Amino acid sequence: MQPANGAAVIGRSLPTPLRVVSDMPSRWSDVELGFDEAAERIVRAHERDGEHRDLPIVDVKTWAAVPYQGQMALAPIAGHHEPKPLRNNAYGNLMTRLGAPGDFVRKLPAPLQLATINYLLTTSEDNAAATLRLRGDQVAAIVSGRYAPLDPAELVETIREALVKHGMLNEVRVRGVASGLVDNLRLILPTEKKAIKPGDVSALGIDITSSSFARSAVHVSPVIWRLVCSNGLKKAERGSGFSFRHVGDSQRLRDGVAEAIPGAVVRARGVMDQWQRAVAFMVEDVQRQIEGLRELTVIEKKELEHEIRKESGTPALPERIELYSLINAMTASAKTAAPTRRLEIESIAGDVLTRHVGRA
Repeated sequence: MQPANGAAVIGRSLPTPLRVVSDMPSRWSDVELGFDEAAERIVRAHERDGEHRDLPIVDVKTWAAVPYQGQMALAPIAGHHEPKPLRNNAYGNLMTRLGAPGDFVRKLPAPLQLATINYLLTTSEDNAAATLRLRGDQVAAIVSGRYAPLDPAELVETIREALVKHGMLNEVRVRGVASGLVDNLRLILPTEKKAIKPGDVSALGIDITSSSFARSAVHVSPVIWRLVCSNGLKKAERGSGFSFRHVGDSQRLRDGVAEAIPGAVVRARGVMDQWQRAVAFMVEDVQRQIEGLRELTVIEKKELEHEIRKESGTPALPERIELYSLINAMTASAKTAAPTRRLEIESIAGDVLTRHVGRA
């Protein structure tokens, strides 16, 4: 028998939980493209994800969680909009806003899910204004009224204008494109490269990362790109002014990206100097070094060990290894991760480089 809210019954017990809709798929492509062609890939990927529009809500207490075709949705109490199914990311935004344990609520029977969320909506003391970021009829993100968007078309236009301004548009090649919850363009400058070892050339560049779904600030980060294996070493620039949160005025984000691009190139040259010093630096007790990487999961550490054995050409983990080979193993292992995690692991590799050979 099917209950009134559309959720299936497990035998004679409680209804199953309402589902949330999957997010936009995250994809990374290693490419060799000019800027305009790569930018078009990101824009088209988001167009395929559904028509985008923002729906401002003056007071979220005038909306309620409702069932819709077995999915969890939001709908205005006044009934002037059809129910709008929640995607996974928007569900997480809502749970964070309500201060609720999302994983726990996700597993509750449907009536308890709805009762819990609606109770918290009516009692929440948080600022009641919000904006629903819609893709088609689905809620892809829930953001505050202070959120400043810089969506894919505006992002790539901003980058293009900055590259033209700084005389870089015809110089750069795009070697990595990521789209999804987080977007990334990896811009490489083939004219600025060095042979770190004979036949082993690295070029400098920058990563520009953003999100349409409140998952990331706008980041402009120095990158070193090893041509022989397409590995990318990111330099995390914490506190350096190369990160811009999606708050305030969108023009602030555009201006920040334009100003950060030449600065990131300068910093990338310093990272290249560190990268050269990594060849002569030996890392002792490799196993202990791996165990000390608390930012990596157990599975990621196993993948790193595998890549280190490949780099060293030994069947067992070596006792000592060049820092250069250790970093290359880290960036190679990052390729197996989802795009957002890949960028994080590459940044961890940048931190390991700085920790051993000092700042540029």
